[in-house]
Amino acid sequence: MKIAIIGGTGDIGEGLALRLAQQNDVIIGSREAAKAQEAADGYNKLLKERGMRDGIRGMSNEEAAKNAEVVILAVRYQFAVPTVQALINAGALKDQIVITPIVPMSKQKLCSFTPAAQYGSATKECSAALPEGVRLVSTFQSLPAPRLADLDDKLGFDVIVCADDEEAKKTAMKLAEQLGDIRALDGGTLAEAGLIESLTPLLINLAIKNKTKPLSIKFV
Repeated sequence: MKIAIIGGTGDIGEGLALRLAQQNDVIIGSREAAKAQEAADGYNKLLKERGMRDGIRGMSNEEAAKNAEVVILAVRYQFAVPTVQALINAGALKDQIVITPIVPMSKQKLCSFTPAAQYGSATKECSAALPEGVRLVSTFQSLPAPRLADLDDKLGFDVIVCADDEEAKKTAMKLAEQLGDIRALDGGTLAEAGLIESLTPLLINLAIKNKTKPLSIKFV
């Protein structure tokens, strides 16, 4: 599958790129194509050193999305809607599956969940901005970026997936399970996504308060 990771040069984008590249064609997107290619070269070097499948490419956000079947929005909340609008204006979003792991939160000493009152979640805000025909999936919010980028970490987490389109949901669940020891759970429709997003600041705060490595979730 051809996957574009928009904003794939940092945070959660690195781990997603490294792990998804083992079974998919991955393109890193950035506002600057040169920055995306530089990141892709770094990821490929790391994978080659480990004897793993590489071939990650770097492009501008718009070109990355145009060349993908699945588009992952690995950008910060404040850039989510502007990024979507830029992709739409460039004609880069038509019938792809778009995955959002975005969480609206602020961080001082601890984190707070801060969605726009009009929408209640970043997922619903993105959904309102996307054109008809693009299928949105909300997932990956509970994955800790540092552990995702550590290829020695087997993870062992559960990931919750929300979508209105069942085919898109199944595709995202399959991709989630390619990340490592991950169980993908059906979390319902996009209306439930706010519940999942709010777990992220909780997990970060728990790790801070208890002085642990980044935490995720496992239902037993």
